Amino acid sequence: MKKTNIWLIAIIGVVSGFLMGLWAGSQFLPRLQTPQLSDLSGEQQDEYVSLVALGYDSTGDFDAAVGQLNQLKAPNLELLVSGVLERAARQGQSPRQLAALAKLALELGAPAAALTHYLPTPTPLPTPTPTQLPPTATQPPASSAAPAATATPQQVAEAQPTATSTAAPTATVTATPEPQPMVVAASAVNVRGGPGTAYPVVGAMANGDNFRIVARNQAGDWWQIQLPNEVLGWVYNAIVKIKGDTTNIPVAANVPAPPPTPTPAATATPTAPPKPDVDFVVANVRLWGPQENGGYFDGPSLHCGEKRQLRVKVVDANGQPLNGVTVLGIYSNVEQVTGSKGPGMAEWILGDGDGLRVVRDVDGRSVVSETAEGLVTDPARISDEAFIAAGYCTDAASCQALRNANACHGHYSWDVIFRRTY
Repeated sequence: MKKTNIWLIAIIGVVSGFLMGLWAGSQFLPRLQTPQLSDLSGEQQDEYVSLVALGYDSTGDFDAAVGQLNQLKAPNLELLVSGVLERAARQGQSPRQLAALAKLALELGAPAAALTHYLPTPTPLPTPTPTQLPPTATQPPASSAAPAATATPQQVAEAQPTATSTAAPTATVTATPEPQPMVVAASAVNVRGGPGTAYPVVGAMANGDNFRIVARNQAGDWWQIQLPNEVLGWVYNAIVKIKGDTTNIPVAANVPAPPPTPTPAATATPTAPPKPDVDFVVANVRLWGPQENGGYFDGPSLHCGEKRQLRVKVVDANGQPLNGVTVLGIYSNVEQVTGSKGPGMAEWILGDGDGLRVVRDVDGRSVVSETAEGLVTDPARISDEAFIAAGYCTDAASCQALRNANACHGHYSWDVIFRRTY
């Protein structure tokens, strides 16, 4: 066989192999594409979020962490990281892992009160030691070798110390006193004559006001403060901030009983019913049960839900829903109009807590309204009555056990009903 034919056969073989390789690649390459992160299982996604949190804790690059979390295509990154944190805590993950998740959740907007348990406690700075003053120099004793000369009366008088020649007194180092505990208003706050909304308003605090704490009530949810005019009043703990250590604040003595509700005098034949002093009253306040909030009981173990909603319904004097009524979230400063979430309904997302009152009727007229208070997500500030009615516990002891465990912190929901009085 000629050499020319051998080379021709070799070239044809190489070209044929190259074309077969291209065909095989076109058939099998699409099957080797990398899977999407959003297709991972729930457990794999939790591990991925934990790795992102550890990376953020090491580098501090928040934008990179957000970009990595967005690959999971979750609708709410804050709730995603908070949920992973709660599951990691139940699984007994390391404190460093929990602290990294809590730090990332806080940066994404999660309430700080729900994360304090997981974040590391700052190391206090050492207390400086006061500088010792040098000892006062003393006159050395006369040498025993030299005989003492007899001084004249004039020399004795000149040698006596005068008032201006005394040694400088030793400086006294005093400890800096602890700051007086204060309440700080984050918005306009009513100051009442006693620990409850049934007491009359005796003053007010504007945003940023600081007043000294004098005492507390037995339950520890109201502070007695002293106003600039020396008047004593009370503010609700859930709607103010605290500055200083309140550990030694005493329980107030002789707290007056709330004033009785005045009974209007009956008239013989009224021509028209008198207009009530309040246009809207709080008809009901209810804490959601565990199942309603997305959780459940597994025997005696409580599994917390993820919800933290504040839902309001406004009805007329006959109990019929009213659309178009404006309700204000007092501490979030967010207004909602009823009818947006169903007949007579409106809704907020709760942070640490809020209060509600009606501000405008369906015709846009400003109204006077009672206030719904205590709508919080911190179990330490939820009453036994609310917990028991919602089915979280059965008596004072089991309710206190929930608070001691900080159960479901940041994940409680409430219903409020306002009724128009005319």
